[in-house]
Amino acid sequence: MSRRALVSILRRPVFNNFRYLSCFSEAERKERNDFLKEIYTPYFSKFEKGSKEYLDLGRSGEVWENYFRPFELRANDYDYYKKHHAFLEEISIIKDTTEIPKEDLLKRMIVSFSHQSCAIEGNSLGSAESQSIWEKINQDYNIDDLLEPEETQFPAPESLSDKSENEIEVIEIRNHLLATYYLYNTLFKSKQEINLDDIKKIHRILLRDTPEEKFNVWGRIQKAGKYRTVSMQARGYHLTVYPYGEEIPALMEKFIQFYNKKDSCDTFDEHHIHPLMRSCRILSAFLQIHPFYDGNGRVGRSLMALYLSHAGYPPPVFQELDRKVYADALFIAQKNKDPIPLYDLVIGTIYDILASQSWLPL
Repeated sequence: MSRRALVSILRRPVFNNFRYLSCFSEAERKERNDFLKEIYTPYFSKFEKGSKEYLDLGRSGEVWENYFRPFELRANDYDYYKKHHAFLEEISIIKDTTEIPKEDLLKRMIVSFSHQSCAIEGNSLGSAESQSIWEKINQDYNIDDLLEPEETQFPAPESLSDKSENEIEVIEIRNHLLATYYLYNTLFKSKQEINLDDIKKIHRILLRDTPEEKFNVWGRIQKAGKYRTVSMQARGYHLTVYPYGEEIPALMEKFIQFYNKKDSCDTFDEHHIHPLMRSCRILSAFLQIHPFYDGNGRVGRSLMALYLSHAGYPPPVFQELDRKVYADALFIAQKNKDPIPLYDLVIGTIYDILASQSWLPL
């Protein structure tokens, strides 16, 4: 990677969005510390620091999970389902009567979905450039051979685009296109439940050849496809609390169970929810755990897209999205346990896509 490309990404506004306390004011840091004590102190104060009980509690992830309850279906979920049941049913009818097979939904939207997912993270390449990159990959390479074995080199950015000043952005688009291809051509076709290794592979594809593929943080090497071992914060949201690294493995085991639950459009109980609603909760829960040092947003949206494809829905491709609206909806779902703004944003977008099939390229 050129020095110019590295400097470019380091200067990007969204880079470092999820890392350091230095982005908070003194008052915000105090409020955050008080919040952390509220979450953890009542439980960990019962044990001597470093004792087996103390360490086991930390590794269980139970303290963080019991406070935020990211996998729990709540009264506001039921209220939303009851209030909007007719609208959800209308979307299901449109979905069931579409002439496009569900196995083709994500395939047909690979460019628009990948482009918009990268754009949310600050990638400035246009949709036409993303389309051109995808066409060159298809024309010049066997994509299956690129993805297996994993050591195979991906196409160099200069072979896909003449925008040398945007090398890292070309790489990001290239990676997301290949990751989305992996979603529909391998994971979807297998018709099996996904597992944690699948998620880690998606992450490795998305971060290939980027500065974050292997990154030194305070002397700890963070690698693509490996859970983070450092603490993280969200810039602009000082009360967003991601779990500590020790908690992540146990929480991801719970996440994969939540992801793989089978739902129907007509059932709502303490374990089941409308697929469109679960897709939002999947995205929210994954981003709240924030298992990787970087790339969580792209992985989370990819998992959401895969889940929706299995249920017969297209992924949400937001048009002219204000990133703050998206981030605020996630924060409210996570901190306030209120997914309604996220439901409205995602489900409304999917309705628009299904109702106007001109969004789905041939």
